[in-house]
Amino acid sequence: MNHMNNIDKHLEFKLLEEENSTINYLDLSIHRNTNSTDIRIYIKHTHADATIQFSSNHPLEHKLAAFSSYINRMLTLPITKWAKQQEWKIILAIAQNNIFALQISHSLKRKLVAKKQNIPTTTTKKWVTFSYHSPLIRKITNLFKHTNLNIALHATNTIHQELADKINSSGIYELKCNTWSNSYVGLSGRLATRHKEHTQYIRTSNPISAYALHILNNRHEYGTAEETMQ
Repeated sequence: MNHMNNIDKHLEFKLLEEENSTINYLDLSIHRNTNSTDIRIYIKHTHADATIQFSSNHPLEHKLAAFSSYINRMLTLPITKWAKQQEWKIILAIAQNNIFALQISHSLKRKLVAKKQNIPTTTTKKWVTFSYHSPLIRKITNLFKHTNLNIALHATNTIHQELADKINSSGIYELKCNTWSNSYVGLSGRLATRHKEHTQYIRTSNPISAYALHILNNRHEYGTAEETMQ
């Protein structure tokens, strides 16, 4: 341990030893008895029981993803029957806190148990992606049920998109031509995105942007946001 902590001043390793015959490793809590070992699921003190809420406009499979992981962990880890009962109570509490009806959790558990009892079959299906705007998208994706395609749904209201406009600075910007001293002045609430749009217009020869039109007509040079944008 001393050797490892002297390799780099920015790296520090800590040794975790058992306390009261118990040690936590990854998502397991291992308890040492006299002649046996009990395994339970370990949940950190900083754990927040927040998942995608059921009322959110996301595909159902996205909402259930966390619970599928929790239930699979409960079913597959070699934990005691008592520990499984306690873990199931925790899963149900998380579901209730995120506005999931109890029957949804019970139904998902039954499906996962049945899936583990069946022999898996190998398929060579191709994955394709659809944007999820509302449950109406199912009317389209259901058409592919009996084809060689698996459907993956992409949510449009992601955390990144919700925060993007708040992270991007906004205001009046100036774009310079790298060949002449000409400048284009615009107003936008998403400056980083706006620069990408101007350069995309240039690459696709789209004259919708006055800046792109100048570059295209005069065959001038344009650059990165750091080089040309203020």
